[in-house]
Amino acid sequence: MHKRLCERLMAVGFLGPALLPCALSAAEETAVRSIDLKEIFEQGGVIMKAIAALSVLVLFLAFLFAFTMRSGTLYPRKFIQEAEDAAEEGDLEALRSICADSDSAAARIIEAAAELFAGDGRSDYMVVRDAIEDEGTRQAGVLWQRIQYLQDAAVVAPMLGLLGTVLGMMRSFAGLQAGVSFVNKADALATGVAEAMYTTAAGLVVGICTMAIYAFFRGHANRLIGGLENACNRVLRRCAAKRQSQGY
Repeated sequence: MHKRLCERLMAVGFLGPALLPCALSAAEETAVRSIDLKEIFEQGGVIMKAIAALSVLVLFLAFLFAFTMRSGTLYPRKFIQEAEDAAEEGDLEALRSICADSDSAAARIIEAAAELFAGDGRSDYMVVRDAIEDEGTRQAGVLWQRIQYLQDAAVVAPMLGLLGTVLGMMRSFAGLQAGVSFVNKADALATGVAEAMYTTAAGLVVGICTMAIYAFFRGHANRLIGGLENACNRVLRRCAAKRQSQGY
């Protein structure tokens, strides 16, 4: 018995180095082949192109909002300072002129109050405050409507991925029914499943990234709206204090 065991160990020792290259070759053949982005884009079909176009749109909106959604655009420091000076002096005509020359959201809000002050000269603080709040709500709505497009894109992207999944599975089943051989059926099944998986993954990636971008700009919009309200209220309080000192 010990003799047989020794003979088997010796056979393994002699045959092991000879069989090692064959084993390595088989392992290399069964290894998972890496896939580049170009191949994924091509096998994803039309839905993958739609998802790619949506991702480009999201990047464009992100850069656009990064440059336009700023305090210097909504309530420029120079404009607020000039408006505060005019309100401090009680010069409503100058205040209206300053607002007319500015294209900012703060200018539209303050102009609504200046119009009431200059209308009959006796509009009280509560009426003017309501007018400012109404105009501020409109300006905030415009700001929220802009970033709403990001949330819409975050919802549409996974739905496009789901559509690609359905189309890919439909292609797989159609290929299985039409295939004349086992090899053709396997190719059709692999092509359809690849399209389904690629579009699903791409839709989820674009949707998750877009939702993260939307969350960032949502917080940024809240901070901007708070700063806009504070800036406009400073001008309103100075104007109201000046008119009270004048007996209105």
